[in-house]
Amino acid sequence: MTEFELIDRFFTRPPQNALIGVGDDAAIIAPSPGHALVVTTDTMIEGRHFLPTLDPVKLGRRLVQVNLSDLAAMGAAPKYAMLSLVLPRIDETWIAKFAEGMWRALDEYEIDLIGGNTTRGPLALTLTAYGEVPLVGARPHALLRSGAQSGDELWVSGSLGDAGWALGCMTGTINANATREQIAKYESPTARVSLGHALREIATSCIDISDGLLSEAHHIAKASDVAIDIEFAQLPTTLHEAFADARYREAATHCLLATGDAYELLFTAPASAHSAIASLLRSEATGGACIGRVRLHDAANVRDRVQVLDSTGRIIEFSGLGWDHFA
Repeated sequence: MTEFELIDRFFTRPPQNALIGVGDDAAIIAPSPGHALVVTTDTMIEGRHFLPTLDPVKLGRRLVQVNLSDLAAMGAAPKYAMLSLVLPRIDETWIAKFAEGMWRALDEYEIDLIGGNTTRGPLALTLTAYGEVPLVGARPHALLRSGAQSGDELWVSGSLGDAGWALGCMTGTINANATREQIAKYESPTARVSLGHALREIATSCIDISDGLLSEAHHIAKASDVAIDIEFAQLPTTLHEAFADARYREAATHCLLATGDAYELLFTAPASAHSAIASLLRSEATGGACIGRVRLHDAANVRDRVQVLDSTGRIIEFSGLGWDHFA
């Protein structure tokens, strides 16, 4: 099978929304009237971002979902995607399963695959996703990291630490067993697209948790020039048994605060919106919790930017923020 036969067989469909899709040197797209485009891209490398044993159907779905999570954090509606594949060889069975998982995820949101690239090399997958947000005047009505205000509450969707715990158990860095549900959180994350869309009318800032809770909280705090207090006891998680066992408490704490791959939304909102957000999380069936507060930042105290507090209000000392590809 040649490169072009591979594209025609597995990755070509008539466009639903694009003006020109796959088949020319470039695609042509235009935002809907009164909207602006939101663009994100993510690369996944075998052994770095996913285990070689991951089912290619799940891998195809995962590649789409981690990109849609960035769009969700901006409150954007997904519209288009571009795919670049680096393959060590053409394995038709593997590619068919990967394409199956990818198309399932794209079709769920009626996303056009409008182009990309294929080449030979160590397995690496890149998806670029395009979404839309409405324009209000000349400004995009999108969620940003920079709108948090002193007095806002800090919220998170879903649960935290599950994916990191599962990966640690699967790779042997944690000598324990992960549940089927925890493994699914790592292998098959779900972008909170509809939640992000709804939060556009409520939240003051938002980010998706791809690199760890503390890392993302720091991004919001820095972009908004505020400080954030996180209440450790309020963090939603399934790691209760691990915290109850002294052998695993340190690893569980690390998973909760500093491991990525959660793809949940971390966001701030006025305290007056507390009931509305709790109701929204119930209606979305994502779970989640209010986990902290935003306050003024003391510019003279760099360490003051994000603090984790125990149930008595004391600061929990913790080294490290989260995943860093070059750390």
